[in-house]
Amino acid sequence: MILSLSMNTGYTDAKNNSKPKRLRVGYLFAGSRLQALERVRRGENHGAGFWGMCHLDQFNIQADLIELEQVYPRWFCRIIRRYVPAYWSHLFIFWRFFSYDFIFASTGFGTQLFFTLLPMKRPFWVMYDFNITGFLGTGRLFRQKLFAFLVKRSAGIVTLSQKEVEMLKARFPRLVDKIVFIPFGADTSFFVPRPVSEERSILAIGTDPDRDYKTLFAACEGLNLSVIVTTRPDRLTPFNPLPSFVRIESYSPKELVEAYNRAAAVVIPLNTSRRLNDAMGCSTVHEALIMGKATIATRTFTLESYITSGENGLLVEEGNVKELRDAIVSVMTDDRFRARLAKNARTYALTHLEITSCTERLAAFFKQLAHVYGITRS
Repeated sequence: MILSLSMNTGYTDAKNNSKPKRLRVGYLFAGSRLQALERVRRGENHGAGFWGMCHLDQFNIQADLIELEQVYPRWFCRIIRRYVPAYWSHLFIFWRFFSYDFIFASTGFGTQLFFTLLPMKRPFWVMYDFNITGFLGTGRLFRQKLFAFLVKRSAGIVTLSQKEVEMLKARFPRLVDKIVFIPFGADTSFFVPRPVSEERSILAIGTDPDRDYKTLFAACEGLNLSVIVTTRPDRLTPFNPLPSFVRIESYSPKELVEAYNRAAAVVIPLNTSRRLNDAMGCSTVHEALIMGKATIATRTFTLESYITSGENGLLVEEGNVKELRDAIVSVMTDDRFRARLAKNARTYALTHLEITSCTERLAAFFKQLAHVYGITRS
């Protein structure tokens, strides 16, 4: 079984009553997304976390989720996921890839190496970039050279920041026409602002391990506001006992929308010291901007692609307690300033981050690559 979220089955040609030509894109994720996809089907969640997969059908591209759980019993999949690194786990279903024109993935580098070395014309591998330049590093280590080999032979790259596009094009000039910056977008039918009374609280959304709670908590000390954190409890263990103004919450997707509505501001504090993911914070910044919230974030070259400091949000230096504190104070004490940031955030997001228009750009990119590589479908 192959799962996709298709709103339409495609049109029929009026002259010959035949199916249209449709590109086929297979999506790979590090962990299982089957349950999440079912929640999207039921309208309980948005589809932004699937990087356009749930919306490509609107643009005559078949996009499918390819997973171990579609082939093997769950007990066997649990063994694979526990003992086989995510870079290699998709090799257990490699034969399923051959019916696709493109494989789209941000992980699975071992599987990508396998396909790169195979004398096969299809599928073409398109990399979804969360930290390609970070993995490339200086290019001196063997693993960095091996990774550069994969990048150089990829069919294309979709990045989450404009700066990453520029760096990759400079490093891989042969791919200059095959690298593009496309946000994954936010669902404006799901993330809907409501006129409610804002609480004196800030939201810190995110479950990844690279949130800088140390700086955030220090910056909020004595400000007489609530800091609502949504993360795994173990991420906060080093800070126990937590400050009295910190509250840990676990929201369903729909509850999160209401939490955004109530919060006065959103703060995205990041710690990039591990150099594993410069694109961290993207989901939160997309959501916060589309919800029209005053947003304060650690300055990274990825978040610089979405926030112009002082216009639609504020960017602060990583680990700088005073700068973060000053930014929070300015937003929380100046209602007109906060309202202006919020209005500009919403305007920017509707123009640049609406999920259907972002997916349209992704579809155009896949079609461009299909033309370059001579792919035709019947």
